Amino acid sequence: MTSNILYQRLCLMLAFQTVIADGKAGKTPDMAKRVVKFAKRMDEFCNLNIFQAFPSGTINFVDDEDAAKIDDAIATYIEERKTKGSTQIPQDKESLIQLYDRLQTRKSRRMQWQLYATAKQGKVADLVLKYLDEEIEDTNAETPQ
Repeated sequence: MTSNILYQRLCLMLAFQTVIADGKAGKTPDMAKRVVKFAKRMDEFCNLNIFQAFPSGTINFVDDEDAAKIDDAIATYIEERKTKGSTQIPQDKESLIQLYDRLQTRKSRRMQWQLYATAKQGKVADLVLKYLDEEIEDTNAETPQ
């Protein structure tokens, strides 16, 4: 988990604690058990709500070196379309492909955020292995036998 996610999780946990704290302080014999139980509830709450609380930039992805430049261009085009109703996108095929590829990647990531937010490590590992196998199959299908 990245330090950004840990920081956001801490913020959300503290907010959760503030909202539901009953104001009763003091040491009791079962305090440690209550704290552990409460921490588990906080963790469950974060797992369910962290991405609603911090929707953008919550998950860090591996990006191409030029992704930031393309993202900046996309942000400009989006702002122009929102404010003016139109925008002037590049006309060369290479630039259009870069924009299309990046937009497609961003859309895919938005669609997958729920999986990333809630899937257990084993589930993600299974998906990685599935896609590795598909890569092998695709490569074998392309290789002349």
